[in-house]
Amino acid sequence: MLIGMSVSCEKQDWFSPEDVDALKAQHQTQLNELTFANNTLTTSAADLTTQVTTLTTTVETLQAEVTSLTTSNTTLSSENTTLTATNTANTTTILGLNDDVTDLTAQVATLTGNIATLDAQIVTLNTTITNSGATTTDLTTQITTLTTSVTTLTAQVATLEAAADVLEADILAMKNFKSIRDKLDVMVAATIADVNLNKAIDSLSIGLTSTSITPSVLKGLVTAEANWLFNNAVTSGTTSMTTSATAFYNTSTDTNVVNYKTLITELTAAWNAAKEPQLILWFIEFIKEYENL
Repeated sequence: MLIGMSVSCEKQDWFSPEDVDALKAQHQTQLNELTFANNTLTTSAADLTTQVTTLTTTVETLQAEVTSLTTSNTTLSSENTTLTATNTANTTTILGLNDDVTDLTAQVATLTGNIATLDAQIVTLNTTITNSGATTTDLTTQITTLTTSVTTLTAQVATLEAAADVLEADILAMKNFKSIRDKLDVMVAATIADVNLNKAIDSLSIGLTSTSITPSVLKGLVTAEANWLFNNAVTSGTTSMTTSATAFYNTSTDTNVVNYKTLITELTAAWNAAKEPQLILWFIEFIKEYENL
């Protein structure tokens, strides 16, 4: 009996064939699920690797662009610093020359007053001599001295007036250059859609960029650029305006355009150096009207 009971208990702990098949099926299902999950994770890992590669390439591209933009910004900052320094120097020089002209004008006025005083003294002495009926040596000597002084003072006045004329011409040259330079800076910074007009502005800006503050040098630059503009950037020439800009030039009734056309007509008849700065300024105004800046 004991033996039979023992065997009976052990058999009760065994798995039946149905249980074994059920366990196999359960394990197979779990294995399939794990295999599917593994495939999914493998695919996700591959996708993430591709995304990382793409992002790495994008980062490298952006870094290259940042480097390029930084270099461009450094260059523009340097050019802006140079132009700012030049404009400051020009302004200081103009103020100094204005002071010189004021001083010379005051000196001329003083000398002119002295001449008038001496002339009056000469008249008085001549009258005294005539009324007295005498020919006094002292009076004659004084008249001679005064006359010499008048001649000397007159020569000094002429010299000072000539110097003032030179200074005024220098001041005008520097004022013209500064006015053109300031307006060109605005146009260079603006967006000009017309390709030919944009090239013309860039060319003028390059031609009128200088660290010099010498009036003769600056006037020479204005003359050179005015000649280039007149020969190349109007309605005919090697870099003439586009068809639409030419049509605007020919048909517009805007005051600025009409004035510009009138100036071109006058300069076509006879080149007038005094109008060189105005030609560049009116060309800038023409572009502003055409581009609605």
